[in-house]
Amino acid sequence: MDDERLASDSNVGDGGPSTTTTIAGMACAPFHKAHRWVTNLAGAVGWQLIGFIGSSHFGLKGALLGLVGHADLPYAQSILKLSATQNQRYGIVACFPWSIKPVIGMISDIVPIWGYNKRYYMFGASLLGAAAVAYLAGATLRDDNDSAMAYVAALVLINLQVSVVDLLTEGKYTEKMSATPEVSSDIVSFVWLTLGAGGLFATLVSFFVLPTKNYRLIFYCAAPFALQAVFTSWFGLLPEEKKAETEKVNRALLHKHKPLFVLGTFMAVVSAVLAAAQLLSEDMFFELYFTAGCALALSIAMFACMPARLAKATLFLFLTNTTSVSFGSAMQYWFTVDETCNPGGPHFDYLFFTVYTAVVAQVFGGFGIYLFNAYFSTFRMRHALMISALVSSFASVGDLAMVLRWNVWWGIPDKAFYLVGDTILEPIVEMMAFMPGTILISKMCPKNMEATTFAILASFSNLGSSLSQAFGVFAMQYAGIKTDVTEGECDFSNLPTLIVVCGMLLPLLAVPLVFILIPDIAMNDPVREDNEPVTVMTGLEKETDEGERMGLLGGGTKAD
Repeated sequence: MDDERLASDSNVGDGGPSTTTTIAGMACAPFHKAHRWVTNLAGAVGWQLIGFIGSSHFGLKGALLGLVGHADLPYAQSILKLSATQNQRYGIVACFPWSIKPVIGMISDIVPIWGYNKRYYMFGASLLGAAAVAYLAGATLRDDNDSAMAYVAALVLINLQVSVVDLLTEGKYTEKMSATPEVSSDIVSFVWLTLGAGGLFATLVSFFVLPTKNYRLIFYCAAPFALQAVFTSWFGLLPEEKKAETEKVNRALLHKHKPLFVLGTFMAVVSAVLAAAQLLSEDMFFELYFTAGCALALSIAMFACMPARLAKATLFLFLTNTTSVSFGSAMQYWFTVDETCNPGGPHFDYLFFTVYTAVVAQVFGGFGIYLFNAYFSTFRMRHALMISALVSSFASVGDLAMVLRWNVWWGIPDKAFYLVGDTILEPIVEMMAFMPGTILISKMCPKNMEATTFAILASFSNLGSSLSQAFGVFAMQYAGIKTDVTEGECDFSNLPTLIVVCGMLLPLLAVPLVFILIPDIAMNDPVREDNEPVTVMTGLEKETDEGERMGLLGGGTKAD
């Protein structure tokens, strides 16, 4: 016995097998827990659905869009030689598929293809998206109009692929959450984890590719992720029951949700026309009046097709999004163009501006959620939305300080100031604005119509962002912002005015609108349109995810 005790003491003292085993066990424990968690989730919803969520959210929404998004600014500036105004115009066009999600979803529900409501819609969209990525990987684009149009058309198809697969995947795991509510939060968590992992993978790849300045290589890296969705959709990895061949059109469903179908179709038409106007018109005042007309028409449509209280809440979020006029491309160019175009500017390289900042922003976006839950979740709705508007306005002071070079006078390096001001503060501000709006809509939704309502609202959010960018195109032109990267003829002299008016003053319009459109309730009050008790809406986060805008052109600064 003494010999065994001595041997045991000797192993502990020498860091022998028992210590090594303990350390190894501790290191592996998180992986074992994650494996058990995923296995248990798969036992509840099936490995097929788990696999397809990985295909859609890691492969497409995370990795594919992340890679293509990181290639956006280098392509726009270095290859296509686009101005900031052109870049923002084309961004509106490239992202319009996200605004037509409701009508695509309704068509897929009403008209099955060969007995399936989802499979072949996803397959067709994935074929187009994969072909577009392959084209961008192999094509040699130049600084001419034909190349620019080809590039934008490819981005439209890529966005179409991701938006269609994303929408129909959401529909399936929403069904599973309704059938197995005990794992609803786990499904949402898994979706967000796979999406975040895909985004981090894209960031890692871009870290190695961007310094080579071979920007086509990014599309070669993106091609497998676009292509895999062709096979996962064709072979039916997403679980779906085949309908009888006699069921050609579900007219009963069409009749039941006719107002929403009409609204979704109208939104799709407005989105397409708005995108076309960016390509066909160069008259900035015509575009101003046209964009304002689109905003007015959509505002009227809300009250025609939605319950009054839901329409008011939607109008508030839509107007605050639209009137926060985006001049994001102008800010992107000011941060990244060379000394010839912006003497004395920060001249950030693409690696810092798109990769390093993306990692920091993801971390502090989560911190914004924590701050909201810890300190603001019990506020009154009006107070939370007003604070959100005030914080958003104040956050633009950082951009103003950099453009006026105050940080240089204070002795603070550009990269350090940008990380603290834009990269850290911006995601926190976005989450502080996002969370109250999400809770507001959850209280206004008609009973048993949550998923459909949030699909519509996601598209209103996308359209609001498109209109914000369209107003921003006018604002940049009116302010005389010039960014000719080919000749190096640039003019940012009125950029501070844009920051003050569009970034600091216009967001404050939300304050008076709060008293007109928002009920005076607490965020934890159980209030609904139908006066029924509020139930927990576990699918809430994923539907509103589209408001973040997977913009592949012309987005991405706090001015948005």
